[in-house]
Amino acid sequence: MSNQHEYVIAVVGAGPRGTSFLERLLAHVERCSPGQRRKLRVLVFDPAPHGSGRVWAPQQSPLYLMNTPASFPTAAPSGGTRRSLPASSCSISFLEFCASAGFDDDAASYPTRSQYGTYLAWLNKEASAHLRGRGVSVEHIAEEVTGLVPHNDQYLVETAHAGRTADAVVLAIGHLEADLAAGPAHLAAEAEQHGLHYQGPAIPTTVDYRLFGPGENVLVRGLGLNFFDLMIQVTAGRGGQFRLNQDPAPGQRYTYEPSGKEPHLIAGSRRGTPYRAKTLAPGFVPGGIRLQHLTPQAINTLITNHHQLDFTTHLWPLIEQDVQETYTQYGGSGVFDVIAFAKPFQHQSWASPQEYQHTLIQWLEDDAASSAAGTGSPEKMATNALHAARLEIKKLVAEQSIRQSSLLRDVEGWFEPLVEGLASGPPLQRIEEVAALARAGIVEFLGPEPVYGVDTTQGAFIADSAAVHGARYTAEHMIEAMMPPNRVSQAKSPLVRGMLAQGLATPAVIESGGQAHVHRGFNVTAQPHRLIHADRTAGQIYVLGLQLSSVQWGTAIAAEAGGDTRGSARSLTDADAAAAEITSAAAQGQHLPSVQNAARVQ
Repeated sequence: MSNQHEYVIAVVGAGPRGTSFLERLLAHVERCSPGQRRKLRVLVFDPAPHGSGRVWAPQQSPLYLMNTPASFPTAAPSGGTRRSLPASSCSISFLEFCASAGFDDDAASYPTRSQYGTYLAWLNKEASAHLRGRGVSVEHIAEEVTGLVPHNDQYLVETAHAGRTADAVVLAIGHLEADLAAGPAHLAAEAEQHGLHYQGPAIPTTVDYRLFGPGENVLVRGLGLNFFDLMIQVTAGRGGQFRLNQDPAPGQRYTYEPSGKEPHLIAGSRRGTPYRAKTLAPGFVPGGIRLQHLTPQAINTLITNHHQLDFTTHLWPLIEQDVQETYTQYGGSGVFDVIAFAKPFQHQSWASPQEYQHTLIQWLEDDAASSAAGTGSPEKMATNALHAARLEIKKLVAEQSIRQSSLLRDVEGWFEPLVEGLASGPPLQRIEEVAALARAGIVEFLGPEPVYGVDTTQGAFIADSAAVHGARYTAEHMIEAMMPPNRVSQAKSPLVRGMLAQGLATPAVIESGGQAHVHRGFNVTAQPHRLIHADRTAGQIYVLGLQLSSVQWGTAIAAEAGGDTRGSARSLTDADAAAAEITSAAAQGQHLPSVQNAARVQ
């Protein structure tokens, strides 16, 4: 049988998800002979470095750390994951790569983001080279895709300079710039009117921190991971030194010696505290954590009895029991209220800003001590039980076992920020550093539930907290220390806007309380996830990563090396499922489904 025309795959986005797709495509190509398929051509589009994307660019500051240990992340199957997803000829995890690259291969260390980007760039290059060795044409194009248009039975993939046709498209577009929500947009407009500098949510590597001059006040909203990037870049990144103290107590390990070039950061969040540091107890989930109530057996019984579950009614009571029993198991006494633990300053007030700074410094030192204690901290181990429960909830969300209304109201509404603040924080080093900066007066904290605005008479940003008497700050700079919102309806991307405008893509809609809510992600089919068009059909446009938030939860986090393909390594399963269906469509003699006449989604 003679070959038909070559089968063209357009991969839009060459960051971690696009790289995983190339590696999974290689795995499928390596398991079949060239005679079993058409000639393949792969077009990979991304103006950012291929492999790493913008977030993990190898050229970024070495001061930026990952917030997972080296043993965790991977963009290719490794360990136990390979039982479900066979390895390709270049399938290794980040930790396996570290030794060969001369990086620290301590599984418990927190590597730099540039090191992880080096791994991703290597994997992307290796997968491309091995595909070419199997007769697959791979072309890397350093351009942004600005449009995607159905064209006969194919797609026209448009960039600023050219248009190319493809039979299948893989969207792995990652973090996108987004329009500001109403509140931030008002701040930005007033800032422009008064000559102030406002920095909206952004990827840290794209922010110009040089705009913040020495000694200048900078109001910061957000005390999560982006805050720690800002903090380290305008201190150690400007020549300041963290000096190790002799025989320090946890939380007092460093003294900060300023360079004199630092701005004055005035930072706040709704809780009033930064994310809590991760424990030094080894493991992504420490080995001693065992869920005794949120078990597969208990979950299966609930699903049998209720089909779809309500998070607050059916699952949260089991999680609370596991958290409490873990707390008791590791030496805690009395009742551990994990929700109250996440909001330590609720219903409190302070007589002065100085009193609040003293409270925060003590909180930082206490958090550092509990992290350093490892399994000796009942609180940290209890929050790791919460973290273990989160991984189980991720599976249930992906398997659509939780009612959509409960997903919106409970999982995303309050459980997600609860877990993020307690279990997704930085390595201990960062809390030790911010404590030193607070003692040095470089970082100052707003109270809980701060309010930000613009004083039009002074022509300055203002911020205060009702909980702290006399705390009112002014500044010419304000920064939102957070990533852009992962909402396709707010994306500035001309590609996403064009697809939505022409009905090639639609945002997911969730029914809750008798109302329809436009969700964050695309409306997609079951795995392999294809875009559902406005007419309820689906063609050959596959979605990987962040924009799957309509059917998954926690789509930004990397796959876990050796992880469960239903849970912590699900992003690899998504890439594999897309690669499998695409290589099947490219099989010799197989009919190419028409985009316009795609089967209706069930």
